[in-house]
Amino acid sequence: MKQVGWLLRILLAASFLCLPQWRSVDTAEAKLDCGPVTNTSNDLTRSAAIGTNPAGTGAYSLASGLAAVGSKATPISLKVQPYNGPNAWMPLMETGELEFGIANILDSHMAVTGTGNYKKAYPMVRVVAGGVFPFTGSVMVRDRSDIKQLSDLKGKRMAWDYGGHAVTQTWLEAIMEVGGLKPADVNPLRVSTVNDAIRALVDGRVDATFSGIGTGTNEEANTQEPIRFLGIQNVEAANKILARYGGSAVKAIPAAGIRGDINVIGYALHVVGSTKVNERSVAAVVKAW
Repeated sequence: MKQVGWLLRILLAASFLCLPQWRSVDTAEAKLDCGPVTNTSNDLTRSAAIGTNPAGTGAYSLASGLAAVGSKATPISLKVQPYNGPNAWMPLMETGELEFGIANILDSHMAVTGTGNYKKAYPMVRVVAGGVFPFTGSVMVRDRSDIKQLSDLKGKRMAWDYGGHAVTQTWLEAIMEVGGLKPADVNPLRVSTVNDAIRALVDGRVDATFSGIGTGTNEEANTQEPIRFLGIQNVEAANKILARYGGSAVKAIPAAGIRGDINVIGYALHVVGSTKVNERSVAAVVKAW
């Protein structure tokens, strides 16, 4: 886990970190609960699960590595539990059926405040390790497509909704705004997951989708139908829009679908936990990571 080791210097040793109070979309009136854990036991939990997106995604890969390291270095048996996305596993964290999860900076904030894609707040959510993985994403198209820039998406078939991973829709609308587009400018086709959207792109059922960059699903898709990510301008106007979502324009690193020197959206992934997990158990796994 060398790739995340230096980032995990920002960690929690004895208590949970409360989510930062930055203002994102629809969160102007939201308030945060920074109370202590409700599980005051000092006993290490025997097992714990990490909720993630489906296999092949960046969140799943990150969780798999963290689970392997944590299980080896601590008495706690950690396993990866995939779901469509945080919207699907957040209720399980609330009931104590799930101990940890991988969620990006925007999803985490919306969940704890009950804003954006969340109809209710999950105040028990706490950031266990902030920014453990610098993630990137953009709009993906088939490489042979005539879509060369964001403005070319007008009138095209766009993967839409993304089911249990609703924040993908939020990032999509954010990048469309950067490109001067509105939802009404594209032809939306509903999908249930990001992986379904990528399969639809490869099969030719949609013309574009938002996706994380550098994932296993993208690598597989690229072998079947060469893909390409659209770039964005790293200018003040674009970054002002993206800052509302906790993102910014960053230079893309080499990966499947990156053609040339382009900028994409950059944002952080968090490991989150809940107040239902005691401090000793959290400190043990974070120290191992």
